[in-house]
Formats: sequence, structure tokens, C-alpha cells
Amino acid sequence: MNSVRFSFDGPEALAAVTGRDGGVSTGDLASLNLSFEVGDDTARVVANRKVAGDSLGFDFRELVVPRQVHGVRIKVVGEQDRGRGADSAELGVAACDALVTSTPNIPVAVLVADCAPVVLYDPTQPAIGIVHVGWRGAIGRIAQKTVETMAREFGSRPRDIKAGIGPCLQPLSLEVSMNEAMQAEGEFHQQPAVLYDAGDKPHLDIPFMVKQQLLDAGVWLKNIEDCRMDTLDARRFFSHRGQSGQAGRCMGVAMLRSPQGT
Repeated sequence: MNSVRFSFDGPEALAAVTGRDGGVSTGDLASLNLSFEVGDDTARVVANRKVAGDSLGFDFRELVVPRQVHGVRIKVVGEQDRGRGADSAELGVAACDALVTSTPNIPVAVLVADCAPVVLYDPTQPAIGIVHVGWRGAIGRIAQKTVETMAREFGSRPRDIKAGIGPCLQPLSLEVSMNEAMQAEGEFHQQPAVLYDAGDKPHLDIPFMVKQQLLDAGVWLKNIEDCRMDTLDARRFFSHRGQSGQAGRCMGVAMLRSPQGT
């Protein structure tokens, strides 16, 4: 299974994004589709999640997965949430797009196919988060709000937090309407969140917007990693736009690892 791992992925934390290879799904969903909500066979998705867990070092049966709504709601999860959404979308954490936890060995995940998965890790006051960032979430500053949630709930200092921005539509691939561009400009003002010279319509720079809001939250620039990988061609990663809405889903996943591995 191919995956992207951030530099802070290791013995203390899992911080990774899956690719689309190495699973058992077929057709447009070939092969490592990790979503129950794109028309795939449930047994295949479960098998794929086991592949991902075995490869990355987590128990897929303990996954906590949100029911994403392209909003800005963040949910703090703990022991009582272990396994929510692991084998059924309906049992996932309702109506949120980011999860944070300070409980070891609970893998928290988001599902993506062009939106940006963002991992946040505080090694000092151990806590971790995973964020699903599409254009609505970027304009709504969900990454910044997730950092603020970690500070409030766990005592995290933003300067200690390490952040990883996973594969997503890069600015030359993310064409948006003029209304969407104006919303972005209204939030980010004169900052270059919108490109007007990249085609007939404006284009949005989601990685830039994420970086800017992380900086605004107090995360240090040296602690922000951007993999700068574009999903549009749908070869290594699923792409909703690149596959005309017929795509599977990759998974951004994060977890605190306890020293004992228990």
C-alpha cells in the first residue's frame, strides 16, 4: 500500500494519508477505497480498512471517523468513542469535519478525494487531531479552529504543534465560481488565496489558506509541512473532480502511540 507520511510520523505518533493502491475494490473505486458511502461493497471496504491498518500500524476496528458535512465543527473524542464509524458510516461521529484526542491508540481519520487532510500533533502535551478541509472549511478556518480547540481542551501551545497538509487539489487544479472566490477574498483579504490568471475562472489555493490560518493560530512556520501533491490526475490518489464524481476515498489518519503500544 502506498501512503504519504509526515516527518513526525513515528514511534510516538501516526500521521499519514493513504493512496489508492493495494486494496480489493474494483472499477472506479480500485483499489483501496476506504469509504462506505460511494457505492462500494461493505465487505470490500472493511477489507481495505484492514489493509490500511496493517500497513500503517493501527487496529482498523478502533477507527473513529466523522460523518463529514464540509463544515467547521470539531469534536473532541476519547475512550468512549473508540470504534465509532469503523465498520459503518452511520455509526460515525455526526456532523463534524475534525476530530481531536489526547487518548493514546485511538486512530482518528477523515475521508478525502481532493479535499485536504490535515494532521495536527502536539508532542509536548500529547494530543493529536485530523481535519477535513475543502474550500468551505478553508474559508471557515477549520484548521485554525482545530488548533484553538487543542489549546482549550488539552493545554496545547500552538508553537509546539506540528502540522501536515496532505495531498489535495493544488491551486492550478481547483477552479471555483466567482462567488466562492469572493468569499475566500473576504476572509483572507489581500492575501493570495485566489488566482485570477490561471484560466477562465478563478482558482483557489487551499494549501495556502490552511497555512495562513495555522500561522494565525500561532503554529510556527517551521512546523508546517505541505506535501504539495495534486490529486487531480487520480493516479496515486482518488479524485472527485478527476474521476467526474465517481471516485473512492483515501484516508488521512492520525493517532497517538503509547510507549507500551496498548
